Amino acid sequence: MIRVGALMSALAFGAVAWADPPAAAPSSDLDKVQGYWKPLQCDYEGKAMMPTDIMKQVTVVFDKDQYHLYFKDSKLDKDGKPIIFRLALASIQLDPSTTPKSITFEFAEGPLKGKKSHGIYELAGNQLKMCYCTTDKPKPTKFESPANSGHFLETWARQVK
Repeated sequence: MIRVGALMSALAFGAVAWADPPAAAPSSDLDKVQGYWKPLQCDYEGKAMMPTDIMKQVTVVFDKDQYHLYFKDSKLDKDGKPIIFRLALASIQLDPSTTPKSITFEFAEGPLKGKKSHGIYELAGNQLKMCYCTTDKPKPTKFESPANSGHFLETWARQVK
């Protein structure tokens, strides 16, 4: 009887040990964008918005459903620390079910407070491409920002903190 019990225990243990591990919960696009991003390209209506040296001073932080856009001034404060300005704060909504995927920014402060900007996005590895409009223009349907469109076209690279 002891042998049968031991055999049953071994078989039960073996079945558990050989079973496939539970599948990891799929991460959402919102999970995938979390963290710090630096610009590789920032165009508005087909023209560069800023020179490369200025882009190095810009950082976007995605924190849960919040979008923070920061600028690190080249000057230091009286304590010798960098001066950092938050240029924009917005809540974001991502909709990966559309083609292309959709993003909506709702500004939380400043002159655009309460206004929305609609766009599209694409995640590819450690790069995030976004094309979005000024608050008074329709959502873009392609990743382009032609003259007089009111469209921004940006590519961001994930930063390791």
